[in-house]
Amino acid sequence: MTRKPQQRSIATRARVLSAARDLSHTHGLELITADAVAREAGVAKGTVFAHFGDMDGLLSYILLDRLNALRSTASVEPAEIGQIADPVGLLIQRMMALIAVITDSPTILRLFMDNIGVTKPNCAEAFVETLDALDAELAAFLEIWQQSDTLEPPLRRDRSPAELVDGLIAFMIHGAILLKSHQLTDRTVLEARLRRHVEAFLLTS
Repeated sequence: MTRKPQQRSIATRARVLSAARDLSHTHGLELITADAVAREAGVAKGTVFAHFGDMDGLLSYILLDRLNALRSTASVEPAEIGQIADPVGLLIQRMMALIAVITDSPTILRLFMDNIGVTKPNCAEAFVETLDALDAELAAFLEIWQQSDTLEPPLRRDRSPAELVDGLIAFMIHGAILLKSHQLTDRTVLEARLRRHVEAFLLTS
């Protein structure tokens, strides 16, 4: 039975996206071209643009994949909280993971800024949903930490988890800017600096 045109279109789009993902893993995002994606997917170059508008549209999905991958390791269950020996260190790991994603290449950083509405007038809905989910998971962890009587060091309780998340986001953005402007080139130095800032911001005096 012949598939409906819509089904064929969905399958073609998925094949193009899969080809782009494979090429990004093999060659890196900066070297991906529409010609290479079309060859890998077995479609005409025009088909790539018909489904994604332009290369930015296609590569934005690669970035979204990487952001969504962070969600798989972001949540912490209340029962696991007692197993965390260094909650500040856990936060720093997650912050550095996001910084690593958005500073992977000039293209990635530009696409991130475009899709969250910094350099373009509209936010991409899928990006907003993913970043909101990451923020919510971070806030949930901070709430568990706030309510814990055993987790050390204690987290400040004079601000809501949502307010604390806002501060952590500011630290991450600042860290990404420091790296991409080459004010810092050593990520271990950035990690140590982030830890000092986070400890001063989050912990009770």
